[in-house]
Amino acid sequence: MDTTQSNTTTQPKLRRDLVLSAQGNGDATALIIKDPATAKFFRFRQVEAFVLQRLDGATSLDALRPEVERTFGVAVAPATLEQFVAKLDRLGLLAKEEETAVSHAPPKRARGSLLYLRLASIDPDRLLTRLDRLLRFCFTPAFVVLSALLILAGVGITASNWTEILQDFRGLWSFQTLLVMWVVVSVAITFHEFAHGLTCKHFGGSVHELGFLLLYFQPAFYCNVSDAWLFPKKSRRLWVGFAGAYCDLLVWALAAFAWRITDFSAGLHRIALIILGTSVIRTLFNLNPLIKLDGYYLLSDYLEIPNLRAKAMAYLKRQLTDVTPRERRIYIVYGLLAATYSYWLLAWVALWVEGSLTRQYQGSGFIMFSALLGLVFQRPLGTGYAKLTGAMKSGPATLGAFRRLAKFLAVLVPLGALLFFVHMELKVAGEFNVLPAHNADIRPEVEGIISEILVDEGDVVRKGDLIARLSSREYSSDLRQINAAIDQKQANLKMLKAGSRAEELDLARTTVEKGRERVKYARDLYNLNKQLFDQSLLSRKELAESEEEVSVRQKELEESQGKLKVLLAGSRPEEIEATEAEIARLESQRRYDNEQIQRIDLVSPIDGVVTTHKLKEKLGQHVLKGDLIAKVHELKTVTAEIAVSEKEIADVAVGQKVLLKARAYPQRLFEGTVTSVAPTVNKLEKEGVGSEKTILVTTQLDNAALLLKPEMTGTAKICCGDRRLLDLVTRRLSRYLRVEFWSWW
Repeated sequence: MDTTQSNTTTQPKLRRDLVLSAQGNGDATALIIKDPATAKFFRFRQVEAFVLQRLDGATSLDALRPEVERTFGVAVAPATLEQFVAKLDRLGLLAKEEETAVSHAPPKRARGSLLYLRLASIDPDRLLTRLDRLLRFCFTPAFVVLSALLILAGVGITASNWTEILQDFRGLWSFQTLLVMWVVVSVAITFHEFAHGLTCKHFGGSVHELGFLLLYFQPAFYCNVSDAWLFPKKSRRLWVGFAGAYCDLLVWALAAFAWRITDFSAGLHRIALIILGTSVIRTLFNLNPLIKLDGYYLLSDYLEIPNLRAKAMAYLKRQLTDVTPRERRIYIVYGLLAATYSYWLLAWVALWVEGSLTRQYQGSGFIMFSALLGLVFQRPLGTGYAKLTGAMKSGPATLGAFRRLAKFLAVLVPLGALLFFVHMELKVAGEFNVLPAHNADIRPEVEGIISEILVDEGDVVRKGDLIARLSSREYSSDLRQINAAIDQKQANLKMLKAGSRAEELDLARTTVEKGRERVKYARDLYNLNKQLFDQSLLSRKELAESEEEVSVRQKELEESQGKLKVLLAGSRPEEIEATEAEIARLESQRRYDNEQIQRIDLVSPIDGVVTTHKLKEKLGQHVLKGDLIAKVHELKTVTAEIAVSEKEIADVAVGQKVLLKARAYPQRLFEGTVTSVAPTVNKLEKEGVGSEKTILVTTQLDNAALLLKPEMTGTAKICCGDRRLLDLVTRRLSRYLRVEFWSWW
């Protein structure tokens, strides 16, 4: 104690091995001190820096105080200066009289907590020195400009081929590629960390630590470039923090070019695809300023506030009071954001771990999770327990504890009454999807070419309104041919039914009489020739010719008599029936063609809105029977399907009020009632941690303003009646204990 007092009140002296770096100008001047023994850095403001630089072991505090007052025009109390020097002594920055040399203990291989664990691995300083000589061109303006242009070109390639990249990336996932992916990502991370270290080395810093980092149970690499805090130029400190992300972007741009110019079967193509898919995610994660990675250190260097997170948390806990208005605003904003994000991330990880363990091991898994949770919160639980036991041991402290307990009960009793007697409505929420209450597809009943389209997307149509028309040229040509054939057949039928005319009968009779005369004459001639033949006055040939003449004339007579009989008998009934049947067939074909011509007009079967995109572009297309031409949705009344978790469905019933907010209209509230609850549970395409089954609840909504469109989504709340606040607060815990916890044992 006496040594400390002499050091703080007489001639205090800074340790000779400390590294000092002045930063800033004017009133913003600050002094950064590096302690090589502990690898810690300290930042002191202008007045503090002035005092530090004069702690040479020869100047006493009594002599230093007037000098500070003359330089800065402020009064400094002796106690204030002594407290500052005592603080330096506690930090280990002052030299001790009995020490001849400061021993630099090697840094611990593992540092931090379970949520932020750093495992030092190698000292890369010599390697980075050699690399700096080889890669010095990377820090020239020409290289920065060219690499920036390359990154912009990579952005253009990715944007123009985004769909194809996604398709290729989906086809990449397989068990065989997991090892390749791990190796590629590890190499990319190594480049990232070496970019930090090389940049720090190039600007004059030392890099003695490269290792493994476990951040919220997520593995990562790190390179300790804390020496960048000693750089006087702010731009150099920012470049050190941004070097890793810039290297990622450059590698990503090169991967975009490699992906574009190589074939899918090539190994380089797949490696480039892996880099394209993982670099963006890693870059966004690294640049997140709410966790202690590149983004955090960039923000800390930009604001010129080292240990930003620790100071912000200390300020929120009222453990840090000596701050400027600027620092106060920064600490409040950053502290709240960082605390919210950290608790959210920790809760997400905890729920994921708890769900995995309890789903796999039931009660044993819950015990393992509880033990793991206790290990994570070991320090705050130990601190709380120590405070509690300390309060119970001391009498006055116990009295104070009872007073605090009374105050706690004064708050707890009204809160309990509020929970038991105040009622609020239970609302079950779920995602909804809009469906049209009634829709119709416009499909042709005949094959043809679309010759007219009279509506377009978004047009309101009535039932029976003409939507489109097919070409009737083919059916019109067939119809004309059929009409001509029917006319011909009908004329033939009329002739058949009318029978023979009198003139035809007279002519036939005359022909018969003429035939008889010819037969008589031929027979008389034959008889005469017979007599002459018998008298040997006529040759046998001439007799045969006359005999033949008789036979021919007789046949002609029979033919004419037969024609006369046909004319006298009239048309055959079978011929009339056949002609009538042919006419009926042609008339049936004509009716069919007329119906087809009527079907070329496509009309809307309902009142609604045309929803087919680019309908006019279908003009002139050849369509088959049943092809979809247009859709008409009746949108004045729509149906919304709400996906309700199976855990909440017991509180939902038909007739309950439903409140909906669509993502397209966040300022507008839609109302409806539950019309039905699906009897089955939706099947999940992929089951995994965090996935839960849902049941569809249907509601009808008035949509006279036509705001809600099919396939729109949003969030719905089903009003399930009043419940006690206590029931609302504990319902999920109660369900968990009654179902999940019960099933473990």
